[in-house]
Amino acid sequence: MRDIIKSGLILCVISLTVALTLAFTYSATKDTIELRKLEKAEEARGLVMSYAESFEKVENLDLSSSMVKAVYNGIADGNVVGRVFEVEGRGYGGPIQITVGIDNEGRITGINIGDNTETPGLGQKITREDFLNQFKGISSEKSLKAVKNPSDKEEEIHIASGATVSSEAVVDAVQAAMDLNREIISGKGDL
Repeated sequence: MRDIIKSGLILCVISLTVALTLAFTYSATKDTIELRKLEKAEEARGLVMSYAESFEKVENLDLSSSMVKAVYNGIADGNVVGRVFEVEGRGYGGPIQITVGIDNEGRITGINIGDNTETPGLGQKITREDFLNQFKGISSEKSLKAVKNPSDKEEEIHIASGATVSSEAVVDAVQAAMDLNREIISGKGDL
C-alpha cells in the first residue's frame, strides 16, 4: 500500500513539473510565435501583390459570415493599387489559409497558400505553381468553376489530380474574395 502511495506521489510531482515546464516554455515563446505569424502574413501579402509598398488593414467590413477573414488595401505611391484578402477555405484535411491579391481593375494578381493540413503528396498539389498560376489575371467579374477537363475559358480552373476537395476549397475561397472585391468596388462594401 505504501509503495502505491509513494509511486502515485512521484507521478504527481513529475506531472506537475512537466506541466509547469510546458507553461513556462509557452509563455516565453508565444510573443515570438505571434511575431513570426504576422511576418509570414505580411510576406504572403507581398507575394500576391508585389508592386504594393505597404498594406493597410480595412477595419470597417463585416466579415462575420464570410470565408474572408481580413482585407488589406495595397498602397503604392500613396494610392490604393488593389486589395489583398486573407481567406480560409475548408479542404480535405481541414482549414486552408489562402491569400488573394486583386488589383483595381478587378484582376487577380496572385494567390498564396499558407498554413494547411492537406495530405502530403496529394492535397499539397494546391501549393504548386502550375495550379496557382491558373488564377492570375482572371477578372473578378467572372465566376470561377473547378473542373476536371477545362476548356479555354479563363474562369475554369483545372482541378489538381488527386486533390479534388482541396482544389475546390481553393476555388471557393478565391471566389469569396472576388465576390467581396466586387461589392467593395460597387460601393456595397463599406471602406
